Amino acid sequence: MKPRRSVSWSLLVMRGPDRKVKQFRVSKRSIVAAPAACVLVVSGCVAGLELRSAYQIDQLEGTLASQANAHRQAIHLKEGQIEELQDELARAVRQANDMNTKLTDLQALEAKLKQFTEVYGATVQPSYPVYKEDAASVRESDEQAAYSADKEAAYMARLALESNLDFKAVSTMVDAMEKTMSESLRQAKQRQAELDALPSGWPTISRTLTSSFGYRTDPFTGRSTFHAGIDIGGEPGDPVFAAGDGLVTETGSDSSKGNYIVITHSNGLQTVYYHLKRITAKLNDSALRGDKIGELGSTGRSTAPHLHFQIMQKDEAVNPLPYLRLVKED
Repeated sequence: MKPRRSVSWSLLVMRGPDRKVKQFRVSKRSIVAAPAACVLVVSGCVAGLELRSAYQIDQLEGTLASQANAHRQAIHLKEGQIEELQDELARAVRQANDMNTKLTDLQALEAKLKQFTEVYGATVQPSYPVYKEDAASVRESDEQAAYSADKEAAYMARLALESNLDFKAVSTMVDAMEKTMSESLRQAKQRQAELDALPSGWPTISRTLTSSFGYRTDPFTGRSTFHAGIDIGGEPGDPVFAAGDGLVTETGSDSSKGNYIVITHSNGLQTVYYHLKRITAKLNDSALRGDKIGELGSTGRSTAPHLHFQIMQKDEAVNPLPYLRLVKED
């Protein structure tokens, strides 16, 4: 029986006409094993990268879930505070209305007492009238006779005078009530103005957040950078609304912000709107919550149509989400 011959390939390397030819023998087994080893190495690398990516994604999802939970808790707390302020405002308005009704009733009573005094004051005797049936105790003069004949009217007049004297204290109380009512109304208006100035209105039709407040991977550089607001995705031309009552203190356009608007509110906050397609508000305009101030776009340093919305407090960016009433994170 002939021995089994091993199958091998020969590779000839010729480096020039004057140099020796080198011959390399490669077995069939090596030819099959080399690609398989390469495939295994590549597969191992791919699997390792996938495991690493899955781990990083899991960590990122956990972080985002924690941040979303914190945002929801902050929003819930802020909503509770806003509801308490609204309830307090409603109570103040009801109190003012009740006091106004009481004041009207007291003024009507005062007018009636003055009328009684004007009609019956001249016939009132300097002392209390005598209501004895014994005629001997009553003087038989014409004046006393007239008084006795009209003693019911005199009694009403005496009550009116006594009430009129007591009404001075009532008038003092009414004055205090007027001051209290005026102060309550002033505080109610002040609180209403504070609530209206609070940037709690959603600034777009869309509720889709494409980027949250805080550190993120910059879409242009790929580095971790601080994002000073939130990005809300939408369609080009969607209306952009003022989040709260305020004054348009800045409008403009540059290569980073695109077309932008800054609104200053009476509570010391500022709201900022970037990447607008068009600005409809004018500088120094008064804007109310819900007023259209521009249109959503993708101007400036932007990768897609969206609104960059941020809130500034004492020149420092703060998270807008606790101020907004409706939040939907996608």
